Amino acid sequence: MLSKTNFIKQPIVHSSVLPLTLMFLKNWILIKLQGTDIIQYLHNQFTCDIKNLNKNQYSFAAHCNFNGRMISNMYVFYINNQKIAFIEPLNIHHKQISIMQKYATFSNVTITPDYNVTLIGASGLYVKKYLNTFFTTLPDTKNMVIHYPGITLLHFKLPIDRFLLIIYDQTILDFLLNKTQSFPIYYNSYHQWTALDIEAGYPYIDFATSELFFPQAANMDILQGISFNKGCYIGQELVARIQHYKLNKQSLYQLTSNTYHNQHNQLPVSGDHIVLRQKNNQIWKHIGTVLQSCQMQEGNICIQAILNKSFIKETEVYFQHNELIYSNINLKILEK
Repeated sequence: MLSKTNFIKQPIVHSSVLPLTLMFLKNWILIKLQGTDIIQYLHNQFTCDIKNLNKNQYSFAAHCNFNGRMISNMYVFYINNQKIAFIEPLNIHHKQISIMQKYATFSNVTITPDYNVTLIGASGLYVKKYLNTFFTTLPDTKNMVIHYPGITLLHFKLPIDRFLLIIYDQTILDFLLNKTQSFPIYYNSYHQWTALDIEAGYPYIDFATSELFFPQAANMDILQGISFNKGCYIGQELVARIQHYKLNKQSLYQLTSNTYHNQHNQLPVSGDHIVLRQKNNQIWKHIGTVLQSCQMQEGNICIQAILNKSFIKETEVYFQHNELIYSNINLKILEK
């Protein structure tokens, strides 16, 4: 019988050649909220427009501090008529919930992480045909969220069709994993999903990069994760000022390189600085921060980073972890 132990890390490939693949997303977590005040409460917390969130949609969102910098980013949606949920990086959720609970003291809101659900990503060749053997209707660009007994499905259109399966009932997971005879299915870890997120331009703000960036620096405005018409929320004044006066000096980028020199055999990790040599190689200039990275099957690496917009687009840069400058790389910026 197949189980979650089958989802070990396998070679990571580009979306254009991705076979039908199921991915165990153990680096994400589902947070549930319930209570009579959840809509107004979240509307005053998140950057997106909760009051106008449709039941069949999800929204990109950010939760900011008073200085307008993101504590984390998330996908927020209804899981039923009484509950709203969001999915965010696992290693930030304790901090996130602790901060949110401070503002929930006088509201009828309960915030609960769900450690019992399983998050599975599905994408690649014939993914719709495969899922249609279990579900008569799949979510799409218009109906992005669909619920079935014991499971919720979310659809993401970039970089290719992919689905996030929120599985509440373990028997459903067992059924999905053991009824695959008609399809050649690969199993992979969350690293393949990370590669797809990097391609798609979906940011990943976790504990190491929490409270460093304004949401516009992570392209949350482009992803329609910020409402500039909804009124007040935490950090709103600074976020709106940056937008109105065009003060954003950073942006989300996808970086790639075929050359990677690192004697410690270490990939860039979340929070690592990207630096340049200046003035006869004696001074290091900080130009950006790594959000996430992965090494592809062919050996090249892909990095998601927030960089200063003034950064020269093709150059040799170095990565700095704590005080150690550990590798240099010839980077090429592919896209925002």
